[in-house]
Amino acid sequence: MNVQTIKKILLLISALFLALACVLPGVPSPVAPDPTAVRDTIQTIVVATAGAAQTQTALVLPPPSDTPTATFLPSLTPTETPSPTATIIFIIPTFTSTPTATSPATATQSGGNAGDGCELVDQSPANGTVYDSRERFNVEWTMRNTSDETWNADSIDFFHSAGRDMHESDILDLPNNVRPGREITFRVEMRAPGNDGTYTSTWTLGTGRETLCRVSVRIIVR
Repeated sequence: MNVQTIKKILLLISALFLALACVLPGVPSPVAPDPTAVRDTIQTIVVATAGAAQTQTALVLPPPSDTPTATFLPSLTPTETPSPTATIIFIIPTFTSTPTATSPATATQSGGNAGDGCELVDQSPANGTVYDSRERFNVEWTMRNTSDETWNADSIDFFHSAGRDMHESDILDLPNNVRPGREITFRVEMRAPGNDGTYTSTWTLGTGRETLCRVSVRIIVR
């Protein structure tokens, strides 16, 4: 409400009092208002009106916020660390084959007729035995008849057929017939050569035209 409006209201009130004084008998005539008092009254009304307006404005406006609004910083996005990849190591064991022990000597099966042959059962000494120069020793071979026929003592001999000549006798007779599956042992007396080295002596069981089996011995002279 502005000052002009207030003035108009006061003037209307004054006019109303004057009219009532004139109309109503016995009512004392109103005293003319003091200009100074009117001015002071107007100022008081204006101040009160302004204060009320401020109060209403304060009620409408939102209350001031003393606490500053917190500004959230963007959070760091965690980086996922990749898990280490497991390395599978296949460990393959290496098997070392154990050398198979070989017989000191082998018998070679042969013959003119099917099924003829023999098997070396034992030999002494073993191949690779060391002897001194000119040392005497004996070699024994035990053989089994694996053929289907009897070894006839009248026609089959055991004789030196190859290698170094170290024996005392070149040929040995069968002491008796050897039937299939039976064994016989031949013993040969020998003497080591005078010079150092490796020497081999080969012997054959058979006839002049047929070889039943063949055996060898190898020695070392030092």
